[in-house]
Amino acid sequence: MKARASEAASKEALKTYLEGHGLKVAFFKGKTGAPRTGIIDALAYRLGNKNADHLDVRLIQLKSGKAGITGAEIGRLRQSVKDVRLSPVFAAFDGEALHLIPDGLEEPE
Repeated sequence: MKARASEAASKEALKTYLEGHGLKVAFFKGKTGAPRTGIIDALAYRLGNKNADHLDVRLIQLKSGKAGITGAEIGRLRQSVKDVRLSPVFAAFDGEALHLIPDGLEEPE
């Protein structure tokens, strides 16, 4: 119970901080709603002010309580930044169906 309260407080503190710096945040959860086991806990993002086509993205590992950051975690998060896959997708709704180009959003191999 104490761990969940600490996690919730950490998320709220991070969200407040990021919003104060013009970023929005999305938190990732496992299928059951519990925290994920992966290194990325949240994604922060904002569109550029001077260039509306610019996107600033931050991958975040969130710690709570007295948990410290290990060298291995730093390495994993840095590697995950290198492994990010970006793909353009166009979505058009014609009033009846949603059309995606490229067709579908299958996971890459």
